[in-house]
Amino acid sequence: MLNEPYYILGLDPGIASCGFALIDTANHKILEMGSHLFDAPQEDKTKVSLAVGRRSARSARRNNARTKNRQKHCLKLLKAQDLVPEEAEKEWLQSKKGDSPIIEVRVAGLDRVLTDREFAQVLYSLSGRRGYFPNGEGDGKDADDDSGKVLSALAQNDKELKESGCRTIGEFLLQKGRSRNKAGAYEYCVRNTQLIDEVHKIFAAQRSEGNLKASKEFENAYIENITWRAVSVDYDDLVYSRVGACSYFKEEKRAARADLSFELCRAYEKLGHIVMVDSEGNESSLTSDQVSGYVLKLFSTKPKSVKYSAIRKDLDLSATTFFKGIEKDQENKTNVVEAKVWSLLAKRLPEELLQRMLDDRDFADDVLEAVTFASSKESLENQLADMRLSEEELEAVLGLPYASKLFKGYGTRSRKALGILLDAFVEADVHTLIDAERETGLLDLRLDKERNERTVLLPPYEAYDPTCSNPVVLRAMGRMRRVVNSIIKIYGAPHEIHIEVGRELKQSKHEKDLVSKRNRQNQQNNKIWAKTIADIRGCEVEDVTGKDLLKYALREQQNQRDAYTGDPINLERMILEDHYCEIDHILPYSRTCEDSRDNKALVLGSTNQNKRERTPYEWMTQDVGQGAPSWEEFKARVLANGNYRRRKREHLLNTLLDSEVEGKFLARNLNDTRYMSIAIKDYLESTLLFPEKGPKTHVLAVAGGATSALRYSWGLNFGADSTKDRTDDRHHAVDACVIAACSASAVKKVAQARSLGKEAFKRARESRLADTQPWETFAEEVIEQREKVVPTRLVNHGVTGRAFEETNYRFDGFTDDKKKLALLYGNGKLVKKGNAYLGKEGNAHIVDGMAFLRLWLDPDANKGKGKWYADPVYYADIPALRNGSYIPKAIKAHVARVNCESVPPEAQALPPLVLFRGDVVEVDGVRARFMGINIASVSLEFEAISPNGPADFIPTFGKWNKGTKVRIVQEDCLGHCHKAWLQEILSED
Repeated sequence: MLNEPYYILGLDPGIASCGFALIDTANHKILEMGSHLFDAPQEDKTKVSLAVGRRSARSARRNNARTKNRQKHCLKLLKAQDLVPEEAEKEWLQSKKGDSPIIEVRVAGLDRVLTDREFAQVLYSLSGRRGYFPNGEGDGKDADDDSGKVLSALAQNDKELKESGCRTIGEFLLQKGRSRNKAGAYEYCVRNTQLIDEVHKIFAAQRSEGNLKASKEFENAYIENITWRAVSVDYDDLVYSRVGACSYFKEEKRAARADLSFELCRAYEKLGHIVMVDSEGNESSLTSDQVSGYVLKLFSTKPKSVKYSAIRKDLDLSATTFFKGIEKDQENKTNVVEAKVWSLLAKRLPEELLQRMLDDRDFADDVLEAVTFASSKESLENQLADMRLSEEELEAVLGLPYASKLFKGYGTRSRKALGILLDAFVEADVHTLIDAERETGLLDLRLDKERNERTVLLPPYEAYDPTCSNPVVLRAMGRMRRVVNSIIKIYGAPHEIHIEVGRELKQSKHEKDLVSKRNRQNQQNNKIWAKTIADIRGCEVEDVTGKDLLKYALREQQNQRDAYTGDPINLERMILEDHYCEIDHILPYSRTCEDSRDNKALVLGSTNQNKRERTPYEWMTQDVGQGAPSWEEFKARVLANGNYRRRKREHLLNTLLDSEVEGKFLARNLNDTRYMSIAIKDYLESTLLFPEKGPKTHVLAVAGGATSALRYSWGLNFGADSTKDRTDDRHHAVDACVIAACSASAVKKVAQARSLGKEAFKRARESRLADTQPWETFAEEVIEQREKVVPTRLVNHGVTGRAFEETNYRFDGFTDDKKKLALLYGNGKLVKKGNAYLGKEGNAHIVDGMAFLRLWLDPDANKGKGKWYADPVYYADIPALRNGSYIPKAIKAHVARVNCESVPPEAQALPPLVLFRGDVVEVDGVRARFMGINIASVSLEFEAISPNGPADFIPTFGKWNKGTKVRIVQEDCLGHCHKAWLQEILSED
């Protein structure tokens, strides 16, 4: 090298990839360039997040286990009372022909003596359906969508039950005509307390009618059984153990965000950062006394908001003086800082308790830490046991929505550090956080801590942030760490690291004005709508929720009609009946994770249930003649509605939502990437030991719009019409090169060009950005190096996964031809399958996922030429494989796997070649990625690992013999394992 190297590492992190590039700007070289891939956290078939499926399955397993244990214990109680024969099983209690429905028997038990079997049936049924338990959602305003729907349904049922005059919830449900909810519906939800009340009334009625088996002791034992809940303290302790260390004091845990100290400290920071600019450009800030005065307004037993307009009035500021960063017309609408937790406490807690909390901040923090810690009422009661609370105060604290977002999460500072900072904020010369840190010595402590913790290689992300439990983030961070550390081991730490952050670039004044105008109009509309909603509902305007306003806005946008059917939506019913109409994701959220307003529509409840997880096009074309609207009529209504934005119209009229289109819509990709990019920046800056040479800020967060403009300007888009080719995984590597080359000056030029406005920017883009390359031939070298990139992939070598498809089939023998396939009946259809698991009772399931493929070689077979046997091992086979009962099967074309012969002992004498999906395999010098096996034809499926290395040169599996050279290539994340092989291919070309 002619010059001392200066390394810049570019990273393009995502939820399923990490593009990387290392450039030496001093010597004008691209040293590393590649794409490292890993599986996205979603189901291959449905594209639904893996976490959703696992969470749902885990929750279902737990609920089923609890219900099973509860009913098992209930059956013991029933046998002990001689209501059920000792030798009887639960099937004895199932309804038989001629039996009355259980719901009718429940009501009958209030007026007559029940037979032993009827009484047992009622109690056993109730033990399996014990109703809703409150879980800290409060009044539902801070609950998630599903919890809010449940609470709304419960409130409606409470009202109707009271008006109906029914004695029990069972009698009420019988009157309504059904007692079970359909999928996605909640109108028949009942409270546990209502069921307990019914149990008490049934027992009392039975005793009054002379039923000697309905004793008070039996009643108490039964109530104890159906109200039992798992203790959550151990779970809460586990969660709290993951809270990270304080930024200043390593031995101290971080304080909860709900703590009074946390909100006070944030208020001092926000107020201290207010800057007022007079007509001459002179800047000034609030004095310490003024800040303290506003803090007292925010934190009192009757808190008041602090708006910029109030500060203007208090300080008698001239009309020419403005607040930095705040539009003049927004001063009366913008709070300087919001103390959301304290505002909630002021509404819910007694004034005397509020004053005690203000007078004793440690006491307040103890209470709020307890609320944050607890995940159940019992756990919260346990935490509050020694806090000197009266019965009235305790009841008020227990009524807080401890499961809401307000009481979730921890900050970065401990209570000890917050106390020190708050003591400093009352000093005359302390205005900002940095001032408070300097005054108290915490700044040196923090910087020393950061310096002491820096390492040559990146530590695991879990060690940096123990509070992170998001598996998507942890996986992406782990792969990014592997890439960065691999590069550091070869070249040493880079001087700079550039990462891409998905955020908007500088907007022109005209664009800003348009945004401000739109926001002002929205605020005016919301004010009018909130007043209308409050009048109809008979509540305060402050009680109107964002969801209410969104429904109103969507209804107005849709001309007061159902977005899909065109049926009118009644305003009063929409406001008063939560289940009357619902907000639907036009393109299903489970498939696109698109949660913007442009993907939301207001529809009637029945419409939402009929559409299900489908697009409007899929629903209307699949359910023709089954009540679905006409697609052509719907399309005409959409096109005629001038209120729809272009993007929303595209969502409504989308006719193709395949895997490729879903990938474009996955908003979670963008959201996680944005979050990860910011997290990566902090992670790298705080932990990595950078060379002394270089800028003060070693990590630069590059805006995605800037790299997009540079990539286009430099001719580095390889798709049609100079767009990015996202079908080629090498685009991550190209992006990383551009990110690495995107200097602060280049970003500034892009931002300045964007300030011209969208159209002017397009016209001036090439001339404005022509001289932004780090060296003259940079783009040419990127194009050349791109041909040498082989994307690498993290291969999952785990052996756990879904064993079977969900449908349960009836097995009806095998076909009588040579194929010998299994005949299966299910969902009214006959299917022929070669990969079915046959149960003992005539049932069958189709095997789902393959764990790995084993290839066995018998070198002496086929007259000495040798023969390979394929033995796919599925997730369903893993238990047998582990206990030693699994028999390797040599699959045969068009023959059910259960009928295939076992792998010959001669082949089993040698160890098999084990292939996992995604492994790179080299067969006779040709490399390709193994993607699976077609068991119907016994053919291995491969895909090319590079456009320069086609997979179709690999001989078919049936032609393999003992002379076929087969090996698994161990990939490294940088792709160095492919360099020599690819160079040979390129030289041959």
